[in-house]
Amino acid sequence: MTLTIQWQSSIVDELTVLDVATEFATLRLHLSGDVIQKSAWLLTPGDSLNQPLAQSIKRYLENPDDLRLTVNLQKQGTSFSNRVWLELVKIPFAETLTYTQLAKRLGSGARAVANACKNNPFPGIIPCHRVVSANGIGGFMGQRQGEFVELKRRILCYESSMRERHASQ
Repeated sequence: MTLTIQWQSSIVDELTVLDVATEFATLRLHLSGDVIQKSAWLLTPGDSLNQPLAQSIKRYLENPDDLRLTVNLQKQGTSFSNRVWLELVKIPFAETLTYTQLAKRLGSGARAVANACKNNPFPGIIPCHRVVSANGIGGFMGQRQGEFVELKRRILCYESSMRERHASQ
């Protein structure tokens, strides 16, 4: 899987919303033209529109092997956050790193990495769910417990089961 991020700095079009329904949740994208301004996981089921971007992102979320996807994301956050987010994209499907391991790759502290993950405006696209605590699952989307942490577990379990399914074929 190769995910390429192209940072875009200007937004010119009217904002639209696109929902991408997966087996584990719905990812809502806020778009300006083809530039994703932000994304958010919804805990309620949704319907994917039959649009090329929705279908590509659905394939990326559910089975990214052998998929090349380029997404345009609105540039935001600090330069450090951008470094963290680009490093997150390198974590393979169905694998995890601890906050400390990711921090060592970046020459930074685990808490700073955790804050960048918490402030990720593109969950689902930039896979912050693949970063876990050294002694547990860690937080997700600003929560240390609750429904989004449970969603993180579901996503990681889904990825693991997909990896096992493909390994046995």
